Amino acid sequence: MTALGDFLTDSENMAEFGTRIRSRRLARNLTIGTLAEQTGLNRKTIMDLESGRDVRLSTVIKVLRAMHLLGILNAALPDALPGSEALSARGQPRVRAYRTAAGKQKENATTR
Repeated sequence: MTALGDFLTDSENMAEFGTRIRSRRLARNLTIGTLAEQTGLNRKTIMDLESGRDVRLSTVIKVLRAMHLLGILNAALPDALPGSEALSARGQPRVRAYRTAAGKQKENATTR
């Protein structure tokens, strides 16, 4: 299933994420200063996040945790059991990806 975010650039996605974080903060009647105190972050860092600037993942996690929204991050990458194609012959989960035949052909074409 394709989401709207798949059609946006990275900077557009970050700006949209920042807008949503700001909206959630305001809905909870939190000031930037209060959120900064709760997270241990600088006010400027929170303003950077809300304006769509590039911030560390740890910053996003701290903000989501303080606003009781950390579950949405976990929902983005659910802990699901691997499908049969992801298991090796020994029944172990795959630990690395392998190049496909199309990827090998593309790689060979670029090295010529």
